Amino acid sequence: MAVDCAKARSKWMLADFYGGILIPPTVVEHNKRGFDSMIAEIRGVMKSHDLGDLLVAIERTGIYHLAVKRACVSNQCDTRIVHPLTTKQYRLPADPGNKTDDTDLCAIHRATTNGFGLIELPLDEIHGPLRLLARYRRNLVRKNASLRNQIIALLDVLLPGYTGLFADVFDNQAALSIARSVQSASKIRALGCEGLAQILKKLKVRYQRRTLNKILD
Repeated sequence: MAVDCAKARSKWMLADFYGGILIPPTVVEHNKRGFDSMIAEIRGVMKSHDLGDLLVAIERTGIYHLAVKRACVSNQCDTRIVHPLTTKQYRLPADPGNKTDDTDLCAIHRATTNGFGLIELPLDEIHGPLRLLARYRRNLVRKNASLRNQIIALLDVLLPGYTGLFADVFDNQAALSIARSVQSASKIRALGCEGLAQILKKLKVRYQRRTLNKILD
């Protein structure tokens, strides 16, 4: 069984070892009903053709292949992973310049019968938690970037042109302190250089006079 994965649905087919197609390329939705229907159809064909063994070969596609892999493993299927570059190498000789799901499925089948359907070993007690931490960090980076974009958009409304004065307003403690304390351009003009300096001194934030002059200008 060869599977070409995507985000919400995948395409699969069932063939014998020599490439004779038993179930033509079929789309499966990534949900319980879709996976249950796929497994039931495969088992029915295995019984009718008296097949004694099943090998599932799934092309690695980011994290999208994991849903299909979990469904197959939970149904006690011998599940292997095929690298996308391996699929490409087995597709090009047979279908040069023709990259479709169906040609990829045939390439995955050829790669697997030639020994490139690989078993993924379970992660050990070190790399398992490390992978979770890496994913958590990636989520935090995305949330941080989203919040920074929202803050910059708000500052551009309250203090037009303010964020453009600095290479990175979030790396300038004086600029952030003033933005938190003074909420309009007119108030900044009213405070003047000395008023802004007093705010920063009260907050115990180091600053340079030229920064304040730049803000006032």
